[in-house]
This record gives sequence, C-alpha cells and structure tokens, in this order.
Amino acid sequence: MAVARHLRSDLSLIRAHLAASESATVAQGSRGLSSQVAKPTGKQVKVPDALYGGTGNYASALFLTSAKANTLDKVESEIKTIVEASKKSPLFSQFIKDLSVPKETRVKAITEIFAEAGFSDITKNFLGCL
Repeated sequence: MAVARHLRSDLSLIRAHLAASESATVAQGSRGLSSQVAKPTGKQVKVPDALYGGTGNYASALFLTSAKANTLDKVESEIKTIVEASKKSPLFSQFIKDLSVPKETRVKAITEIFAEAGFSDITKNFLGCL
C-alpha cells in the first residue's frame, strides 16, 4: 500500500513536471518566430500622431513604409493627386468606392492606371490593399 501511494505521488510530480516543460517549450516556440524576424538596422521610425481604427492602421502603415523608403514627400503628393482626381471625376470616385466591382478587376485597373501615371510602388500597393 505504501509503495502504491509513493508511486502515485511520483506520477503526479512527473505529470506536473512534464506539463511545465511542455508549456515552456510552447512559449519558447512561439517567441522563436518573432525573434527570428529581421530587425531594422537603421533608425526606428515612429508615427507622429497615434491613429486608431481601420483607417488609422492603414495610414500608419503607409507612413511607416514610405518613411523607411525615404519617399514621404512623393507618396504624400501622389495621395493628394488621387484625392483631387476623385473630387474632379465622379466616375473615378465611384469606381474606387464601388464594392460590386470584383477585387481582382479593381486591383488590376488601379495598378495599371497608376503605373502608367508613374506612381511609386508603395502608393500602388497601398491602393491595391484598399
């Protein structure tokens, strides 16, 4: 009887040890992916104003991407050009906002239009995401 109790207590200790080591392995594995990401070698870029919500996330991503590529002024002028074009042309504005147009068609058209206009890849990719 005493031996059986001793074995049971040892089994519970072994189970607890295995559970702890498994959770530590999972935690290390999940951190491994994030620690393997290449860290930027240059200066860290920060968004000047904290923006929230979906539009804020997109705006922050566009700012950070263009700042890291040193194309802030060019991307800003391209976005302003697009805004002005959408104000002047109701057809263009409707095409950009119309969700009934299939995504592939819209992305292809936007990419081709802005490639011919000489827009940067950052702006074209950003507009393709929208």
